[in-house]
Amino acid sequence: MKNFLYTLVFCVSFFSFGQKIKEKKDQILFDDVAIANVEKDATSTIFKYNSINNANGIIVTFKTFKIDAQNSKSWLLVTNLDASKKTEVNFEFLSFSLNYKKAIAELLAKKYNIFTANGIENLDVFFDEKRPIISDEVEKLNVAKVSLQKDLANVNYFVFTPQKLIFSGTIPNDAFSSKYTEQQNNEFMSKVVGMYAISMKQDSSPYPVLNVDISSLSERILARAVDRGGKMVVALTESNATFVYTPTVRLDQNNSESVAKFVKELVEQTYMNGQKYITLMEAETLLAAKKEENKEKFAEAKKNSVNIYEKNGYAVDDKGEKLEGKLSIDFEKIVVNNSGIVDLDGVGKMATIIAKNEKGKLRFFNYKAKEGVYFSVINDDNTETIYRAVLVKIDANQPKDNSVLDLGSLSGLSLASASWKYFKEIIKTEKISILQDVVSKSFVIKVPNQEKGFQIFIRNGKLDKFITKLNEYLGNSVSSSDLEKIDYTNLDGLNNLVDLYSKK
Repeated sequence: MKNFLYTLVFCVSFFSFGQKIKEKKDQILFDDVAIANVEKDATSTIFKYNSINNANGIIVTFKTFKIDAQNSKSWLLVTNLDASKKTEVNFEFLSFSLNYKKAIAELLAKKYNIFTANGIENLDVFFDEKRPIISDEVEKLNVAKVSLQKDLANVNYFVFTPQKLIFSGTIPNDAFSSKYTEQQNNEFMSKVVGMYAISMKQDSSPYPVLNVDISSLSERILARAVDRGGKMVVALTESNATFVYTPTVRLDQNNSESVAKFVKELVEQTYMNGQKYITLMEAETLLAAKKEENKEKFAEAKKNSVNIYEKNGYAVDDKGEKLEGKLSIDFEKIVVNNSGIVDLDGVGKMATIIAKNEKGKLRFFNYKAKEGVYFSVINDDNTETIYRAVLVKIDANQPKDNSVLDLGSLSGLSLASASWKYFKEIIKTEKISILQDVVSKSFVIKVPNQEKGFQIFIRNGKLDKFITKLNEYLGNSVSSSDLEKIDYTNLDGLNNLVDLYSKK
């Protein structure tokens, strides 16, 4: 109820506010009529407002937190006069003003309906409204910022201008000279975290513009900074983040000390904005860990997939020759991408059997679906599950379950419109077979006198069209009225179809 009242007060005040607010001689004026007195402390951050028409008053403390060189967070801590109630709200300018006394009053009037033509009102509603504690959120930002600054100090980036390299930690200014052994130089190189390149590029500008690139040792650009009117606009390529800062160092490309300070400041700015630099050894360790993680994800994805991996079984080719062995087939292509996410792409077009050849040596035998092959997997209970190759077009928008949405007869489509694929055999008679797509679970019908299969896929509102196409596929041997009575979403309904067609 309190939230409702606050929302009502806010909507009425914000959308119907028409008074002109001013601050003059330490008074807040609505349409040139004084409604409150205002005092500020010596720091101009604490403002005390007292209503002229009643005893109400508030104390507002202006707070700000510098997030980085270009961004800050400002908010208001508002209390009643005895400080028994308090709340925090974000500070924002609702109109251009250099007068904070007036800007705060305008915000609290227009957005929170505290200042009115009658003075200071609606304080109970204002203080009872539940709001996030902004100072707590800012404290978390501050702790993170201080921690990051400590980390940066520990890293202590060093710019080695002779070879345009960036190091984690210092090295001698005469590093890589003849006074150092190969082992010492290798130790220096183990600290390298990146390279830099400074150039003046014209591109679309009427004059050359300063560009600075920070790259990994593999020459992958990590950060790119461009001068824009004395400020550096920086893009972090890995995170797609951007930020702007004003350099404290004047760059003189003919002065190595100036270059080192300028580049170091840029590197530190990118670090504070989320870019991390690592040595080659750290990169190799990270890559190895990532590979191991992806390996585990791949193994888990294989376990949870519908693919078949080295199961006892056999395949029978179009000539009737049978081969027994360990059978595998990918109905889903498992790919672990760079971000560690597993992608599954539909396949199911080739089965592989590991079996002995004529010389008794194990080898791989591949059976493509387009060769008219069928194969069988021997289950743990010694039953068999048969998979047959069918030429069929599987609609790209097919459901991921047995729900039917649409697909007409495929018998009129060209061979280019369909493809060979293995399907799980559900029902088989001399006249008709019902098969199922392993991934989508949608059903496919196949009759011997048709070259292609027919997918059960009914678009919303297109049942009549589906029945017509299905009847055409079945050679108009079943009445449309009987076909309309069948439930195509489950095996009981498809069994009814098999019975109808087998009686023709």
